[in-house]
Amino acid sequence: MTAPSHLLPRESPNYYPPSPSTAILFFVTSFALCIVYCKIKPLPVPKSLPGPTSYPLIGILKYMIDHWEDWPEECVRLSKKYGRTWGGGVPNVRGLNGMFLFVVDEKCVKHILYDNFDNYHKGPSFRSLFRDLLGNGIFVSDGAIWQEHRKITSNMFSRNLLRSTAEVTLSKLHQITALFHENNNTTIDLQDIFFRMTFDTTSYVAFGCEMNSLQALDKGQHHFAQAFDEMQMLITERIVDPLFEIKRFFQIGSRERRIAQLKHILYHESSAIINARRRSVQDGDCLGPDLLSRFLDHSKMVGQPLHDNELHSVVMNILLAGRDTTACALSWAFFEIIKRPDVIQKIVQEATQICGGKNGYTHDTVNQLQYTHAVVMEVLRLHPSVPNDYKFAIHDDVLPDGTFVPAGAGVIWLPRYMGRSEEIWGPDALEFKPERFLNQKEPSMFRYTVFNAGYRLCLGKPLALMTIKMTLAYLLPKFQFVDHLGHSGEYFWTIVSSMKGGLPVKVSKLSDEL
Repeated sequence: MTAPSHLLPRESPNYYPPSPSTAILFFVTSFALCIVYCKIKPLPVPKSLPGPTSYPLIGILKYMIDHWEDWPEECVRLSKKYGRTWGGGVPNVRGLNGMFLFVVDEKCVKHILYDNFDNYHKGPSFRSLFRDLLGNGIFVSDGAIWQEHRKITSNMFSRNLLRSTAEVTLSKLHQITALFHENNNTTIDLQDIFFRMTFDTTSYVAFGCEMNSLQALDKGQHHFAQAFDEMQMLITERIVDPLFEIKRFFQIGSRERRIAQLKHILYHESSAIINARRRSVQDGDCLGPDLLSRFLDHSKMVGQPLHDNELHSVVMNILLAGRDTTACALSWAFFEIIKRPDVIQKIVQEATQICGGKNGYTHDTVNQLQYTHAVVMEVLRLHPSVPNDYKFAIHDDVLPDGTFVPAGAGVIWLPRYMGRSEEIWGPDALEFKPERFLNQKEPSMFRYTVFNAGYRLCLGKPLALMTIKMTLAYLLPKFQFVDHLGHSGEYFWTIVSSMKGGLPVKVSKLSDEL
């Protein structure tokens, strides 16, 4: 019996056995791939942890990428499906860290942000993702650097600052009123107006400079603000890109090249602001009450001048906090309110009673607007400006619900879901009911996580609430706003959650009074 031909020894002159060098190369390559796999494979995920479909090596990353455009809304859906804690593995590379855990339980959020605060930090991964935009500022730093930034910033948020901010905000509202009168019965994008207003207000209060973007509607968006917005969008895309550090280092791809360009633009703009403040000091002027002056004054007192990179980080972080979050909140507030004449009537009645006549719109009078305050709280419950936030575990930990958190894992809490949870707010959680905040204690910061919570509770919370309430109370008695295009309520999210397509509404004056 003859053996099959393919089993017979090869005697063809065209057959060459593998050389020793080829065999060694194959072995070395295979060994290297095994090392890479062991290094970047996802962290072990407890079998009891529910979550989306997971794949070898990439875990739930594919699912996240497929749903990234509407990820905050997808997180709401997944939290309803899987419960209070869910997640899955992701590649163990910088920015992903091997696992993401999503939590919406009040006790777990309190554990992460307060009870075991020292075990959860922003960490190198978070800073690597956002450093080109936020540097080493208060939103991305930890430890001594974060404490120093927070200490200086907290000293600024006094009643005097609130009063002066109210005056600046009122002056911008006067400009908006004049603008609406000039464009009576026309369609105006309110979201664009609010982003311009908060850009101007924040720039003046925090940096002591006038941007005047409200006076330049015909010239398009201010180039500083435009670069800032585009940078946020591109930076957010990095979160689900396991190769972003390699791409950044070698400038691979249009995204990373564009980020480098925008970084240069933003640094140039912030340097102009910083140098202007320094020159005013050199000319003998006293340092102003603005935040940038506070940092310059502090560095002078301790004898350690801050490098321009550090001051650039201050500018970028404050701009994000003061401009974007408040503008988003104002946009969603008008989106909800202009559909409800009864709510408008109550706001107008309260504003007329408290702020009318000689009383005027001041920090003290606006602080008395209880119904308007309840409206703003309800808007933010349903539409938090920051829909998701996260930190990374330093050491192994166990959450109050028994979920094991391995060292390095990312832990994400979801303000958007928590604000819409029937477990937290009852069966009417999806209804717009400002009355739920009337004559009641402020809800726990660990269930109402709109302004973060624990030791990182937003320092600008009183300022943001005052700005939003003043804007509603000032504009609603003077103008009628009609959403004649019927905005669907879709959002566009980067670091913050704005309105997709803006908020175009027809604005009509109710009187000739400016």
